Amino acid sequence: MLDLVAKWGVPSLMDFIDDRVGADMNDKDKAFQVIASAHDDCRRQIAAGKVQRWEVVKWGVAVNVGLATAAAALGRNIPLHVILLLAVAVAIASLLLLGHYNKRMSGARRTATTLAGRLRSYHIDYDAILETDVARSYSTDEYYDWPELIIFSAIIGVSVLLVFVVAFAFAPPA
Repeated sequence: MLDLVAKWGVPSLMDFIDDRVGADMNDKDKAFQVIASAHDDCRRQIAAGKVQRWEVVKWGVAVNVGLATAAAALGRNIPLHVILLLAVAVAIASLLLLGHYNKRMSGARRTATTLAGRLRSYHIDYDAILETDVARSYSTDEYYDWPELIIFSAIIGVSVLLVFVVAFAFAPPA
């Protein structure tokens, strides 16, 4: 039989098995690369979300400080309720954007947890590499970063309070 393989190029069963194993390994390698790339994307989304949340806080505070400055500069020439409504609207918009970016980060954390679990099927213990429990560390609820969310919300609230204080200080006497 070996003469037939050598003489006419008829593939043997072992050649067929070797080709399939090689294809499976190649497919597994490609799948691992996709998982690793997706996991990197999740980490980038989380990092970008943190930056975006901070930018929202800076934007909200800057606008409210600008409104407080306008209230102080214009004093009695602008209706008090207009400045106050604008300050509250900016705070609400800021808090909604904080919530939006936080949800996106929570989704990225859920995906990263799923991908870390998927790596186990390739005999890669991501938890052992990081020396942590990724599923517990990347808590999938939306309040994973609750200390930051409280601080950011407080900063935005204080900026609204600043507008109220300045607006009432420069309000026309009744």
